[in-house]
Amino acid sequence: MTETATATRTSASSSCDKGPYREAWLAVARTHAAITGRLQEALTAAGLPPLAWFEVLAALAEAPEQRLKMGELAEALVITRGGLTKLVDRLINAGLLERAFCEADRRVSYATLLPAGVELMEEMRPVVAGELETAFAANITERQAGELSSILERVSVRACGNS
Repeated sequence: MTETATATRTSASSSCDKGPYREAWLAVARTHAAITGRLQEALTAAGLPPLAWFEVLAALAEAPEQRLKMGELAEALVITRGGLTKLVDRLINAGLLERAFCEADRRVSYATLLPAGVELMEEMRPVVAGELETAFAANITERQAGELSSILERVSVRACGNS
């Protein structure tokens, strides 16, 4: 490789490693990791199941009829279908969910929230809400939180190709 090509490549990679967009991405990733860790620690300290369980239960609680197709649930949780299947199996074994198959198409299955799942989610909700409030309220206003949500949603929609 020529000296000029090496210099150009080094310059391009160093500008990619720095800059406001890279810094924004790193801040999002670090913040997600820190808050996720904080939430998991709080749930563990309260003797409650893992954060992933809460995320599944909460997503289903907000869904029409408290049920979602497995693919929709995986998408909502940003998890692979294989990972979701294992997670849902654990929740089914704990008596919190049930799986039902679509009568018209047996390839489609639904995860449905059971009353015990609603009860557990309601027990977990104040722990999660309290930790989120502590993490965010100490640093940004409610208005700023709304603005941050709007900005990140806009980036997410564009990143997924839905402009």
